[in-house]
Order: sequence, then C-alpha cells, then structure tokens
Amino acid sequence: MYDFAVLALLALAVVKVVDFLTDSLAPLDRMRSVLTFLGGFGAVWALDYSIFDAYGISVRSHASGVWMTGFMVCGATIAWRALFAWLTHDRAAGDETLGMHTGLRKAA
Repeated sequence: MYDFAVLALLALAVVKVVDFLTDSLAPLDRMRSVLTFLGGFGAVWALDYSIFDAYGISVRSHASGVWMTGFMVCGATIAWRALFAWLTHDRAAGDETLGMHTGLRKAA
C-alpha cells in the first residue's frame, strides 16, 4: 500500500516542480509535457525505484522495472492535473491532454 502512495506522491511532486519551473521561466511554458516526462523518469531513476520489486513482481531486469515505474509516475500526473482542474477550475496548458481544445475548422 505504501508503494502506491510513493508512486502517487512522486507524481504530485513532479506536477508541482514542473508548475514551478514553467511559472518561473517563461520559455519553458511550451515544454510542460516534456518536462513532466523528464521529471517523472528522473525522479524514479534518481531513487532507483521499481514498484515491481516492492510488490515482489518479477520483471526481466531491474532497469525495465524502473522504466515502467517512470511511465506510471508520468501517467499519474494526469490524474493530479485533472483533480486540480476540478478543484480550482484552472485549465491545464494547451500542450497537455487536459488543455483547452478547439473544434475542427470548417473549410470554406
């Protein structure tokens, strides 16, 4: 159970660090998704954390478990962004999956 909390809180930390960086440095605003991926994989790699080892699930190599855990952390950031959007009515940036979307343009 604690291992899932580690994954969820790592995702929250990545979301907030990326928000801080994009708010502080204007040129990074358009690279929010890339920063989220780099932050998620970087955090898991720095901790050398594999959720599969924690649950006793055998994977082919430890490095594969770390990469898959990184993908899970990056995926969990979407849930945090959706929760923040629902609580604050603040939409995510346009390059993210929860961003403002426009309809199809009609040809004249």
